[in-house]
Amino acid sequence: MKKIVAFIGSPRKKGNTSTIVEEIARGAKEAGAEVKVYYLNDMTIKPCQSCFYCRQVENCATKDDMQSVYADIKDAGAIVIGSPIYMAQVTAQTKLLLDRLFPIIDANFKPRFGVKKTVLVYSQGQGEDEAFRGYLEYNANVLKLLGLDIVDTIMCTGANDPQTAAKNESLMAKAFKTGKELVE
Repeated sequence: MKKIVAFIGSPRKKGNTSTIVEEIARGAKEAGAEVKVYYLNDMTIKPCQSCFYCRQVENCATKDDMQSVYADIKDAGAIVIGSPIYMAQVTAQTKLLLDRLFPIIDANFKPRFGVKKTVLVYSQGQGEDEAFRGYLEYNANVLKLLGLDIVDTIMCTGANDPQTAAKNESLMAKAFKTGKELVE
């Protein structure tokens, strides 16, 4: 059975980002995957201390909720990372996660746990798909350095209402299909 780990970087548990990520998870589960979803806002994740402990071992010296994240990423075949766009970038909760993913690459910048298929999910109030393109491309490039192979990006635009994603049938169908495809 394939394992998928999903991260929701929104403080809203019933907002657009979580709705899309949960639909991806539903598709993956229907295709036979085991799915673990982390709500980053509920976790204790401290900032990276730049101690470089992780350059010698495949873990972090800071003992917080990230310890279980590393173990789950190691065992996962695919990763989903979802975040609303606040102030033209991912949320603070998501940024903490991204900074603390440094231990998943070794001292030679090679993925310790292999390359993982990855789906990025974003929601934004801005109606233009391309509004934050430069930042989102930058973010994808950083994740690729960590061994996260971006296979799809799902964007929900004009999402000022927390039900925007749920009301968009084609977006929800795409999310469900993406979840199934992560298992294949």
